[in-house]
Amino acid sequence: AGGGVTHLVRVLKDTDDMSASLASYLSEQASSATSRDSAAGFAVAFSGGSLPKIAGAALVAAPYKDSVDWAAWRVFYADERCVALDHADSNHLALKTQLLDKLPPGAIPPAQIFTIDAAGSPAEQAAAYEAALRKERPDGALDVVLLGMGEDGHTASLFPGHALLEANDSLVASILDSPKPPPSRITLTYPAIRSAREVAVVAGGAGKASILKDILGGGAPSALPVANAHARDSVLRWFIDEAAAAQLDRASLQSF
Repeated sequence: AGGGVTHLVRVLKDTDDMSASLASYLSEQASSATSRDSAAGFAVAFSGGSLPKIAGAALVAAPYKDSVDWAAWRVFYADERCVALDHADSNHLALKTQLLDKLPPGAIPPAQIFTIDAAGSPAEQAAAYEAALRKERPDGALDVVLLGMGEDGHTASLFPGHALLEANDSLVASILDSPKPPPSRITLTYPAIRSAREVAVVAGGAGKASILKDILGGGAPSALPVANAHARDSVLRWFIDEAAAAQLDRASLQSF
């Protein structure tokens, strides 16, 4: 609540409904982006965790699999673990498995899927990733950033109380001391997230209910990273399920 951030919340029954709602939203956002600028296409950043599975499930089925203009998509990662792209901890591997590999071959041209170069140091990987983002979008502004939420309130690889929350001179930063393994990662910074046209958090499960009450329950503005990862218009969209919404006064929520 408050803090200049407008929280818009969509409460869905379960994971399947979250997936369907998210697919509809992404399809609409992709159409809007290509209508605005067909050459620039649709630039979207995915986080890891449960997000690739939830985002992918409905997108790889009818009607989206065959109706979405996949060739317009530019796929980025909101954060990535500094591991090989085929490592079990790789967010790219998760999205590849849950979404990219289930689309028709080459539907999204490989050159439009922006992975880290796992060979360099984390700092080098972050700098190279920022360069790739700026080459695609000179102002660094993505169309949609899709985020998850940890039970500690972290999002992407922005953790509560971490110095990276103060980073304001880069769009992508490296972190060597992540409180969750693996310790070395790269992540979009607040400036990158806050330049996006839209930001949406996908959070499901009873384990998220308490922290969502802190963020969306109408009390003082939350200092947690996820509560402040808003889009350029200070709006933050939420896709949550019934279990995660259990402690919220649903009537008080602003929906979208």
